[in-house]
Amino acid sequence: MKHAILTIGRTVLRGTLPYPDVLRRVRVRRSARDLAARDPWPQDDTAVTGLDFAQLALLRVLSLQQETRRAVRSRQREAAALLARVSIETCIVGLWCLHNPDAVSKLRAAEIKTMPAMLAFLSSAGLIPDTLIRQAVRTLGEPEKLLDVRSMAAQIDAATSGSLAVALYDGVYRHASHYFTHATSSSLLRHVTSGHRRTVRPVKSWARRAPVRLADACVGLLAGAIAERVSAPAALFVRYAEGHAWRVLPPMLFTMGKGVARRISIADALQIVKRAQEVRAYLASAGPGEASQDRETHLRDLYEELILRLDLDAPREAIQPIIDHFVVMVLAEWDTDFANRASPALVAPANET
Repeated sequence: MKHAILTIGRTVLRGTLPYPDVLRRVRVRRSARDLAARDPWPQDDTAVTGLDFAQLALLRVLSLQQETRRAVRSRQREAAALLARVSIETCIVGLWCLHNPDAVSKLRAAEIKTMPAMLAFLSSAGLIPDTLIRQAVRTLGEPEKLLDVRSMAAQIDAATSGSLAVALYDGVYRHASHYFTHATSSSLLRHVTSGHRRTVRPVKSWARRAPVRLADACVGLLAGAIAERVSAPAALFVRYAEGHAWRVLPPMLFTMGKGVARRISIADALQIVKRAQEVRAYLASAGPGEASQDRETHLRDLYEELILRLDLDAPREAIQPIIDHFVVMVLAEWDTDFANRASPALVAPANET
C-alpha cells in the first residue's frame, strides 16, 4: 500500500512540475525529421514497405507535436487534448507498420473498404448511383477492415515482448477519448461546475502540459523504433521518450485528484495522515497472526474514515470490494515485511554455531 501511494505521489509530481528540455527537443526534432524524410517516396507502389508508412507516421507526429505546443501556449485545452490523442493513434499505427509484415496490404484494403462511405455524398446528391460506386471500388481490390488501435497495440507489445503500447493506450488514449473526443456522460458533465452551475467553458480534466508531454513521448518512441530498424543511433530518442512518458499524468488520475482536493481540506488530510501513522505503528508492533482480527479492524476503520471524508458519490456495494482488497493487500505486505525483518535474527544463531 505504501509503495502504491509513493508511486501515485511521484506520478503527480512528475506530471505537474516543469521539465525544460528545449535544446534536446531541437536535436530530437532535427534528427527525427532527417530519419523520416531522408529518402524519396517510392514511385512504384509495389515497393512501398511498412517502414515507409512508419516514416510518414513520424512526420505526422512531428507536425502534431508542433500543433500541440501551440495549442498549449495559447491555452486551447480542448484542442491540445484532441491533438495529443491523435499523436498516440498515429504513433501506434506507425509502430504497427514496423512490426507487421502485412501492414501495407492491410492499410490499402482498409482504404478500399472505407471508400464507398467516403463517396456516399455523390450518391446522396444524385450524381452517381451507389451501385456504380461500389462496382468501381471493387475493381481496386478486396476490402478489409483495419484493426482497432487497441489490437494494434497488443500486436506491437507481442512483437517486442513489451507492454508500453498497451499501457499507452489504456492509460491515456482511452481516457482522452472518453473525456474529450466522444460525447459521453463524463464529457458532457464537464460543463457542470462543482457548484452545480452550467458553463459554456468545460471544467479542466487534464493537466495543462500533459498533452505536450504525450506528443513529445510519441515523437521519441516512434523515432527510436525507426532508428533501430534502419541501424541508426536511437539512444537520444529513447531517453527523450522515457523522460516525457513518465511525466504524462493520465486524465483519470487528474480528475480524481481534483475531486479529492475539493472534498478534503488541509486539516482533514493532516488528520488522515496522523491516523494512518497510528495504524502503521500498530501493525509494525504486532507480528503475523497476533491479534489478526484487531489488525484488520484497525485497517477497516482507517478506510471507513477516509471514505467518509471523501464523501464519494458511489453505492456501498461498489466500494466494499475495494476496501476488502486493500485490507488483504496491506496485511500481506506487513506480514512479508515482518518476516524479512525477523529472518536475519533467526539465521544468526545458526551461523555462529
